[in-house]
Amino acid sequence: MSHITSSLAGVFALLCVSPALPAGQIYWTDKGDRMPGIYRGDMDGAGEYEVLLDEDNGMIEPRGLGLDLDGGRIYWTDAGSGKIQRADLDGKAVEDLVVTGNVFLADIELDLRAGKMYWSDTGLGAIRSADLNGDNVADVRTSLNAPYYLELTESHIYWAELDNSVIHRMNRDGSGAVVDVVTGQDRVRDMRVDPAGNMIYWNDRDLHVVRRAPLDGGSTQTLYAFPSPQEGKPHGMNLDLDAGMIYWTDTRRDLKWVARGSIDGSTAYEVLYDGLDDPWDIELVVPEPSTLVLAIAGLIGMFAFGCWRRKR
Repeated sequence: MSHITSSLAGVFALLCVSPALPAGQIYWTDKGDRMPGIYRGDMDGAGEYEVLLDEDNGMIEPRGLGLDLDGGRIYWTDAGSGKIQRADLDGKAVEDLVVTGNVFLADIELDLRAGKMYWSDTGLGAIRSADLNGDNVADVRTSLNAPYYLELTESHIYWAELDNSVIHRMNRDGSGAVVDVVTGQDRVRDMRVDPAGNMIYWNDRDLHVVRRAPLDGGSTQTLYAFPSPQEGKPHGMNLDLDAGMIYWTDTRRDLKWVARGSIDGSTAYEVLYDGLDDPWDIELVVPEPSTLVLAIAGLIGMFAFGCWRRKR
């Protein structure tokens, strides 16, 4: 018992000096004429958001957004300039990656393990790919009807069209049949897939809802509903599965915002940042466990081990 007691004392000492768990961060694009750029704020909405890139950096109509945290870079598409670009996470050192052959760039997704990026070109009717440095541009699939928002999983690409009621799916390499995963909507915007939970989440800007459904075609659940365009036009979406939270951008007419709610819709949504112009895509940086969390885990483990020893 003395060993357990001394260990507990050490853990509690660590808890006393450990800093609080740091807040994660949200990155989002804003494509509006008034404040086109890329922005960053805390996941809990504390403090003011930061302007990372704006018109002075050549921002015209930034839309799709991707993060490479290990590489320390932001990737984005700009429908106004017709460029795919990247920069450091703080917005410095902007690089042009793909600057020709684009018509109307929309969303972008990164496959960091394969060193690839995928994007939708609504004007070309194509989903394309390239190396992260912009080399080896290739068509994944062409002759599509205005692909808009994208989602990438290990085996599939999911997408919604600019003006359609369906979420489609195809193989990652663009082969095989196009499958309609979700139907009967109005104007689907961004979507996220939770393969482990067998769920797909999406926004519908003209039904003014945030929804989810099982990937195998089960019944649809409305998580958050807004009665009119003045109160909600959800667009970009992302998930924090560990915390059970869903985040989205909203282009409601009178007070555009970044918001979050519980992943099952069981709590009221919370507006994190408002007064924006036309926020479009959103990415999350979820914090790693701090020494506080690790200490608590160690405390629980030592207590369980001590109980087991006493029972032997």
